Amino acid sequence: MGRFTSSSDIAQQTFDSFGCRQFFHSSIDRRPTGASTRIQVLPRLIFTIALIFTSYVKLRVESTSRDQTPEGWAHFFLTDPLTLYSRSAHLIGEGPSQDLRTGQSLLEGMLQTNPASAERWFHLGGVFLESGQLEKGKYCYTRAAELAPNTAETWLNLANYYIGQNQPRAALPFLGRILRSVNWSEIVFDDFDRLNLSIRAIAEGGGLPEAEPSIAEAYFRHLLEAGDVVPLRDAWQWMKTRSPSDQLTQNYVDFLVAKGLVSEAAAAWSSQLGKREPEFGTSTFIINGDFERAPEGTLFDWRIAPDPHVQVSRDNSVFLSGQSALRLEFDGKINSAYQGVSQRVFLPRGAYRFESFVRTAGITTDEGVGFRVLDARSSHQLLIETERLRGTTDWKKLGGKLIVDSPVRLIEIQVFRRPSWRFDGSIAGTVWIDQVSLKRE
Repeated sequence: MGRFTSSSDIAQQTFDSFGCRQFFHSSIDRRPTGASTRIQVLPRLIFTIALIFTSYVKLRVESTSRDQTPEGWAHFFLTDPLTLYSRSAHLIGEGPSQDLRTGQSLLEGMLQTNPASAERWFHLGGVFLESGQLEKGKYCYTRAAELAPNTAETWLNLANYYIGQNQPRAALPFLGRILRSVNWSEIVFDDFDRLNLSIRAIAEGGGLPEAEPSIAEAYFRHLLEAGDVVPLRDAWQWMKTRSPSDQLTQNYVDFLVAKGLVSEAAAAWSSQLGKREPEFGTSTFIINGDFERAPEGTLFDWRIAPDPHVQVSRDNSVFLSGQSALRLEFDGKINSAYQGVSQRVFLPRGAYRFESFVRTAGITTDEGVGFRVLDARSSHQLLIETERLRGTTDWKKLGGKLIVDSPVRLIEIQVFRRPSWRFDGSIAGTVWIDQVSLKRE
């Protein structure tokens, strides 16, 4: 920030700018002696003082009336670079007060005091571009880049220069450098939007660093937020060849389902699943139905919703097959409507049978625990509801049938319990679940 300029400083600067210092000193140096000579010098002094006063008043009036700056700032803009740039921006703006020449002159004056300032070269370049002087603007930007070649600010200014000149591919390497060096992703992603290029073209042009896939995923999420299906389709074709995360795939699948594009969502889901579940689609359409690994809560596994009154875990001591089962413990404190364990699956057209084995110990109240299968796009459309077990039981098979009469359907399988109508309806006890399957009939 520049120092505060006092009224006497302004007067002295104005005095110098009008060449009055030389005139005043020459008058004094050549002063004759005697009363007559003092009379000759006096008019000159009066004229000089009047000139200084007039210039001072002019600066005061212009700085307060045109800038409309608060009390105490009337002189500050004369030395502060940010205020000078603000004033120049105002002068080159649209409207009746537009004054391009004066705006440029202010910034040019700033450069004269500090020609090594890359920031000031960029500011002046912006003024030239705004006023249509493209070559001068380009020169200023190039000069600034020479002075500060390895800063994010330089890269961003150069990128925006090329974007403004409708040279999007020239901007990409600079935007890519920014993404590799600082956390300005949203600024860069907004610039990508302005380029109107595909994600493939952006990556091939150096805008998305190949060595950092998380940046590409972040940009894909940016596109998801924008919600335009067409560029997202194209972006997904590029993304899926680069092993996107399950979480990103889930975000895209959920987006497509919300748009009613269930077949596209199923295709994205299947391509991500790949060969990680060799039995899926043949012996079963359920993933991790034996709970031999801890549910990950991702697109291709059971989702466990947190519940302070139900503890869900894998049990390695009680199971029907393999080495573990899923265990749910109800603490008996509330009369809950529970549906906290679920899995979503895309099913192609056909007939299916759902099965699961359930064991209970001390499940209280008249409303027990079982399974239901819903259309995931319409939670009110019940496809299967099994028996709900109470008390203490050994392993028991629960199940039902469903038919998919559309090309593909997204279903949701839930462990559920309805709230009891009784005054003592708080549920307590333990439930074990194993061998969950969904097979073609």
